[in-house]
Amino acid sequence: MGQCTSSDGDPQPGGRAVLKAKIREFPNIDFYKGDYPINLHPSVNFHQKHWMNNTQNHQLTKFYSDLESDKQYMQWLYPNFFQSFLNMNSYRLTPQERNKFVQDPDIMKQYRQNVGMFLRFLGIIRNERQELEIIDETQFDQCLFTYTHNLNRIQRFISSMSVLGMREEALEFLHLLQNKLSKKHKVYISKFAGFEPLQEEGGLDSTQMSDPNNKKSFAEYKGNYFQEDLYEEPWVTVAILSKEAVEIPQQENSINEKEII
Repeated sequence: MGQCTSSDGDPQPGGRAVLKAKIREFPNIDFYKGDYPINLHPSVNFHQKHWMNNTQNHQLTKFYSDLESDKQYMQWLYPNFFQSFLNMNSYRLTPQERNKFVQDPDIMKQYRQNVGMFLRFLGIIRNERQELEIIDETQFDQCLFTYTHNLNRIQRFISSMSVLGMREEALEFLHLLQNKLSKKHKVYISKFAGFEPLQEEGGLDSTQMSDPNNKKSFAEYKGNYFQEDLYEEPWVTVAILSKEAVEIPQQENSINEKEII
């Protein structure tokens, strides 16, 4: 069973979370609304607005280079339930913030655009048939086999989509990885197989699993979606992979409100 890393090349040692006190209740939402005292690098901000217009080779080269070299945008643009150790100015989601995020149409529109940007960085677009397609094989191969820290970025990307109302799109992307890498490929098995459909989700298709005889359960693979210190929280269920708000006990305080050493 693979376990998600907390950020871009930033493994979570021992599964313990080292969190600092937040200066905002919902920092990821405030960031998406442009109301947070943290800014991405100007080059990343530029690409957020213009990545769909990169038609010239020099534009694509700069786009690829800037997103490859920047180490901060993944945590802010693709939040999930892992605290980063490379970007300590970012914050993992809380269940309250996750619910607000998926229920805000404007934020979800921006999020989907950011999802499209990272796919394009990987050499992937959504074609006229509305299917994912690799259009730059060289870039795709470089991301997965040369600059291998992108494997951890992709883990974060899949985890983020899965918990932020885009599980279907996450599985579609995973299916593309399966087809490209072959389900027996060691990279796929070690990094991505744990994100496959879970038996609690229903509608399992044996062709979408690396091992059809191993029907994955949420209890076994929740480490791909949650940091270890969250495992026993009552809201940590397979429902987090739906588009709906998750139920949160009234008395529960967000774990991100505390400073954990």
